[in-house]
Amino acid sequence: MCEKEGAGDNVLPETPIDKALLEQLICSPCISVCVLDAPTGFCKGCWRTVDEIAQWPKLMRHQRLEILGRLAERRGATSLTDRGRGPMLAAD
Repeated sequence: MCEKEGAGDNVLPETPIDKALLEQLICSPCISVCVLDAPTGFCKGCWRTVDEIAQWPKLMRHQRLEILGRLAERRGATSLTDRGRGPMLAAD
């Protein structure tokens, strides 16, 4: 916890952190465009497969990062934060 200058003894004690919760803090890539592209099997909004979408809530942080890496490749992105081609909406 950060301490403000001059706060002295009035600093709150640190709260224990639930490590299992921290493992899950990678948000879903869903953008609420939930339509599957028949030829590829990918969601047109987030580029995940049906299996990846169904498994997401149960996955640990490292597994979510693996999926995000695959999504970046599918979108033609150069990094996890690069949007690449973005959603597949132009073909509709």
